[in-house]
Amino acid sequence: MPCYHENRGEGQNVTHNILSMRLLCSTTCLLIWLLVGCTASPLPPTPIPPSIILRVLNRVTYIDQQLLEQFTAETNITIDYHTYNSSEEAYRLLTNSSQPFDLIVVSDVLVEQLRHEGQLAVLDQQQLSYVTHLDPVYRRTYLDPEYRFCVPYLWRVAGFGYKLTKTGRPITSWDDVFDPHYNERLTLLDDARSTLGMVLIKLGYSPNTSDPTAIGAARDWLRERAERITGFAADNGQDLLANASTDIVVEWSGDILQRAATDPDIQFEIPAEGSLLATDSMCIPIDARHRPAAEQFMNFILKPENSAMLAKTTYSSTPNRTAWSWLDPELRTLMQEYQSLENEGRLFRLVDVLPSVRELYRGAWREVQQ
Repeated sequence: MPCYHENRGEGQNVTHNILSMRLLCSTTCLLIWLLVGCTASPLPPTPIPPSIILRVLNRVTYIDQQLLEQFTAETNITIDYHTYNSSEEAYRLLTNSSQPFDLIVVSDVLVEQLRHEGQLAVLDQQQLSYVTHLDPVYRRTYLDPEYRFCVPYLWRVAGFGYKLTKTGRPITSWDDVFDPHYNERLTLLDDARSTLGMVLIKLGYSPNTSDPTAIGAARDWLRERAERITGFAADNGQDLLANASTDIVVEWSGDILQRAATDPDIQFEIPAEGSLLATDSMCIPIDARHRPAAEQFMNFILKPENSAMLAKTTYSSTPNRTAWSWLDPELRTLMQEYQSLENEGRLFRLVDVLPSVRELYRGAWREVQQ
């Protein structure tokens, strides 16, 4: 029995050794095959998605460059930034560009026109979490209170910019601008609806009138004073004022106040007769290629600290109520003053008019410029 058990154990050891060697060979062959296979046919690297290029159209001098850089750093979305000087130019760029814009910042009148023409996309409200910071009082007077097609960006007021050392007196009304006892150089804003609208207010008409007689009266009032008009500025009157190319300009508040911040000789006044208030809004064109990215940019701007930075850089008013706590007291006071003037009925918003009436304004403006 002992021999039997001993001989049986040796057989088991031999069998076990053979199986172990076979397993070792199989494992070695498998490892060699894997190594050779990996070397011969390497797996392709995981592709890195390309950065989205967001095409944005905005007014000149109406952004903080740091905000654009910050947005790109946070999202890896590159901004292809374009600017315009007037609503007419914005419309031409929007409708004639070889590549569609993904996001546009345009004024009330153009928003309404584009909406009537079916050129604006409906916004995804779920992507705009920061709209809750917008002033509810301001929302009641906003052209799109449900934020279906646009959200407010900034707002501004039209008025007179001037150099006090040149005029020797405050310029607070149209009568001051055209005072026959003085001979200052005057530059008008090259925008038919805006400048004619301000004159219509001066003459006691609505700046949105469709009456050819009223539009003609505004045209004639300016033409009778043509010898005092030395030029027309495509929304760069603040630059002409700063480099002493003119003495008085009709311009928007933010543009003049940006210059006044570094030159105390430059002043800004809202006409005593009343003036225009314009809201610029962020919208997405119907043919935009990157709507989610555009809504991401909108929400980024609506973030209170970003809205505050935008207002401080452009010296414009923000509809973002939460952002007010980040603003300097001087700018907050100015915004409150503008709101009071609107409540008093001294500031008016332009609205879209029929195409035939638009042509009346354009025709009248061409005659003023002749």
